[in-house]
Amino acid sequence: MCRRARPLLGTLVEIGACGPDASAAIEAAFMTVREVHRLMSFHEADSDVSRINQAAAGLEVCVDPHTHRVLRFARRMSAASRGIFDVTIADVLVRHGFLPPVAPRVTHAVEATWADLDVLDGSRVCWSRPGCIDLGGVAKGYAVDVAIEVLHTYGSAAGIVNAGGDLRMFGAPQPVHVRLPESPGSLVALGHFNDCALATSGSYFSGRGARGSRHEPLVSRDRRICAAMRESATVVAQDCMTADALTKVVRLAPGLAPELLGRFDAEAIIIQGTGLKHIGTAAHDRGIGT
Repeated sequence: MCRRARPLLGTLVEIGACGPDASAAIEAAFMTVREVHRLMSFHEADSDVSRINQAAAGLEVCVDPHTHRVLRFARRMSAASRGIFDVTIADVLVRHGFLPPVAPRVTHAVEATWADLDVLDGSRVCWSRPGCIDLGGVAKGYAVDVAIEVLHTYGSAAGIVNAGGDLRMFGAPQPVHVRLPESPGSLVALGHFNDCALATSGSYFSGRGARGSRHEPLVSRDRRICAAMRESATVVAQDCMTADALTKVVRLAPGLAPELLGRFDAEAIIIQGTGLKHIGTAAHDRGIGT
């Protein structure tokens, strides 16, 4: 398998492929990931995300079809999770220092929720009440998915895309390891997986604050604060965007997790200390983890 890695999406993205056009397939996949990065960056002034965040109520914003697909999925996940998953939490991340304050309104947009951003036909969106979005909890998984689509288009016999722990593969079983939440330098084996996606959420190296009062970029929507949790969650699903979004819901609302995982044909693996706990059976029913 030919493999290459590049810094994108705020992490290191590795793409591998097998096939006669593997090199060309990987280059094309990186171009697609780079485009998703450009469109959905919170930091870039001309990104779709920034233009949405600067829009007034009632003003329609035309976005790229990639962004439209992600926002439509985000609304579906928000509705299914009863608002636990919500992309309109950028102000909380700004307040805790995980995102830069790019506009005065960002730090004051505390009322809007996912229901206030209408995702319209024709790749348009519109605020009914202005807010501020961040797609960091779902865009990385989407970028992995579209990169996999590119590898398929080039006829790759096998492929893998890994964006900082958001992972999808096809064509050959791959071993998967994740870090232990309380000892990030140590790894635990989850098994071999194929034709599926995995995403992991844990504080690892992203936590801020002193011991005993640390928080991470995981927002509790009801309390509008960044959470601080000791366990990690790895979700196995058919696509990486779904797995990426579900990791947040599983960690924030464990009581809702079994119902939601079943709805999206997914499974979660919770790691606390050195122990593993499985929620859901869909992934094992597909025979992808051994």
